[in-house]
Amino acid sequence: MDNKAALQQLLRWKRAQTEPPSSGRLARSGRGSRARGLSQAQVAQLLYVSERTYAQLERGMMPCPAPDFLDRVCDVLRLQERERIALYVYALGHEPPHPQNPLAGTDVHPAWKTAVEAIKGRPCYVNDVAWNVLACNDDFIRMFPRRRGSEPPTGLPERNLMRYMLLCEEAREHQMVDWDTQWAVPLAAQLRTAIAANPDNEDLRRLEQEVDADPVVGPIYRTPHVAYVHPNGETRKARYTEYPSQGGASLDECCDWHIPSVVGDITMCTSTPLGSPGARFTMLVFEPDRVPVAGPMR
Repeated sequence: MDNKAALQQLLRWKRAQTEPPSSGRLARSGRGSRARGLSQAQVAQLLYVSERTYAQLERGMMPCPAPDFLDRVCDVLRLQERERIALYVYALGHEPPHPQNPLAGTDVHPAWKTAVEAIKGRPCYVNDVAWNVLACNDDFIRMFPRRRGSEPPTGLPERNLMRYMLLCEEAREHQMVDWDTQWAVPLAAQLRTAIAANPDNEDLRRLEQEVDADPVVGPIYRTPHVAYVHPNGETRKARYTEYPSQGGASLDECCDWHIPSVVGDITMCTSTPLGSPGARFTMLVFEPDRVPVAGPMR
């Protein structure tokens, strides 16, 4: 089935599933007047376009339909997010640049929590579009700095990862090596991009205000940097407090307050849960710094 046929099948099926609005009157006309759902003429009325214009779209004969027109079609035919993605792919050859529902990236299916918590040996987590952690495993919790004499952690020091990475002293001074150059600059650019893509997200707006007001990271945030979207494949230096396999890894003390940790490279492997555009699943691959091997004694 080619894109034109797939587009026609999708729109015809959604028209048949969509009942006319309860308020107002829509005139039935054309050969489909007795068909279930909406006719092409009724859809055109709701879109404030001619019947011919909408018919061109449904037949796949409209070259490069405007994204705002496609989104209006989504509203009229009540397409779900996955159906909207299919509409864009069939009509334009690519997925929509952003989800139609502003809350699309704020949650994930409950099965993600079960799946993530079951992963052992690699720190991983799922965060929403504003970097609030929705699920994580024990390995991720054990990465964070821990004060000497304290009990093993049962939760995260801060639910919002971007707030932790940009504003918490323990991240800036102890966990993230070369924070000001290796971490702060790309994180600030990443936050700026997320706010541009989700201007109505209250958590992001609140986070931006906190970051902008902070005397340390504020100037970094306000300085233009190269555009940055996500960290997939990026490697940065950090400390892992309770690294599970100490074979060959050297413990290092960042200060007198925290228990020893392992310094190494963290590579971020990131993907998007298909049902939650804007959310992220991230697995961290940690490679401890190599311990110099002592040469033969003379």
